[in-house]
Amino acid sequence: MITAALVLADTEGLDTSVRGEPLLAHCVRGVAEAGCAGQLVVLAPERRVVTFEKILQAVPGTGQRCRVLPCSPHRAESIRSALDSLTGAAPDVVLLCEAARAFVPPPVIRAVAETVFAGAPAAVPVLPVTDTVKLVDSRDVIIATEDRARLRTVQAPLGCTPEVLREACERGVDPLSEPPGTVRTIAGHQNALRLATPFDVAVAEALLSEEQA
Repeated sequence: MITAALVLADTEGLDTSVRGEPLLAHCVRGVAEAGCAGQLVVLAPERRVVTFEKILQAVPGTGQRCRVLPCSPHRAESIRSALDSLTGAAPDVVLLCEAARAFVPPPVIRAVAETVFAGAPAAVPVLPVTDTVKLVDSRDVIIATEDRARLRTVQAPLGCTPEVLREACERGVDPLSEPPGTVRTIAGHQNALRLATPFDVAVAEALLSEEQA
């Protein structure tokens, strides 16, 4: 199985330190420890390329496998450029990782890649929705209760065949917002939450402390 990982690092706060390391370092380490990605490309805003390169140099196990490329304002264009930059044999699987989901367990990353390699056009980890979900009208008045038995929250990485991913990019869509083709779901993990606020970071730190207690 030849796998390439593209890490989307186009959001703010990725240099936020958790347990002495930036979120970006934690994310890349998790991808490396999954043991399935022969190449790893980080897509970063041009102004952050040098900073992110320094962060990655301190992550053991990345070596020559990892590069940082400047991204464009449009994710589809950035992803297509990253695909074109891959060297060597064409990958069987491409993983789209979110650097803001810095603590996706390596077994989850590996399971996504294996699901695509086994024949799924695309795969993504999900969690069941546990809250009660209500539908509202234009006046914000509750009009119905959604059946949560069939609802899922989508995490990352999104794994795809290169062909499926290129087709999505050609349509100009963000594959993470509009997953391409038929997407198989696998079991996600509570640690894979998206870290967008200081509260999210505090929750992640608490989860990690609980696991190591």
